[in-house]
Amino acid sequence: MRNKCPIKSVQSSYKFEDKTTDFVLVDYGSHVFFQVTQVGKVGRLVQATRDKPHHLEGRSTFSISNLLGTEDEQVDLVARQLVEKINKVPPYKHLLLSYSCLHQLPIKAIHSIFDKLLASIQASK
Repeated sequence: MRNKCPIKSVQSSYKFEDKTTDFVLVDYGSHVFFQVTQVGKVGRLVQATRDKPHHLEGRSTFSISNLLGTEDEQVDLVARQLVEKINKVPPYKHLLLSYSCLHQLPIKAIHSIFDKLLASIQASK
């Protein structure tokens, strides 16, 4: 019997303003790790989680925690949007977002690349 590794990962690179940007998405089952880097390092690390709704008629709220690096509203916004995206239906997962870029990337581009990488991981299950 072959043992399948439960950890799935995919990576890709894109150019923004002539700077190569690497994207890595790893699904650990209960956590999703998404790295966006132009310098090959972790940089800012943010954890985004779905809170358990007790009084919101089933609607979810989300919490953002800065684990490493200086706070940045745009990175917090991206983390919040991505954790909401991966928690539309069970199984609910935490998000760890690693962001280390020399220039802010367009939010729509980050979402588009995240969607492509997530679809690739989901197709491999």
